[in-house]
Amino acid sequence: MTTTARELNGNLILDFGDGTDYTVYPVPGKIGIEIQAILVGITMGTTGHEHGSERLASDTEKIAKLALGVPVKGRTNKRWAEFDKLRSARATVVSQAAVLWNTGGGGIDAVMDLLEEGGGYPKALGRVMQSSGLGDQWKILRTWLDGVGLTSETASTPNLTGGLNTSV
Repeated sequence: MTTTARELNGNLILDFGDGTDYTVYPVPGKIGIEIQAILVGITMGTTGHEHGSERLASDTEKIAKLALGVPVKGRTNKRWAEFDKLRSARATVVSQAAVLWNTGGGGIDAVMDLLEEGGGYPKALGRVMQSSGLGDQWKILRTWLDGVGLTSETASTPNLTGGLNTSV
């Protein structure tokens, strides 16, 4: 079943195609900007590189909670309980969509990119990075990441012909 999204009364409605849906409510603008600032660090690799994997994991959880309207510290609320009941695949879609919906520079177009078969999270993040003024840096990062795919497991340099380099 395909998940679809629509905007209704300022809320994001994710329809899972089986008669169930999930509503993502908007967060205040200052929370959206906080999500954006953390998301840029995660996306561009600076959070993990400068602060390590524990900070990367905690920041990832933090932006999901912020985007879902859940308190980051202290007691959780009904929204977190609802989210926590989702199976893993749905929780991933909901958290990614909530971040894309509520981040500065995000919105319904970014969520649609996420759910689009030919798009996905990289395309949606590209849209957010572009609207955040980081489009050029995002393109450089994507080009570099795509180039890593041309590198073999045994070599650290790409083969200039575009194929895998099999020399050691």
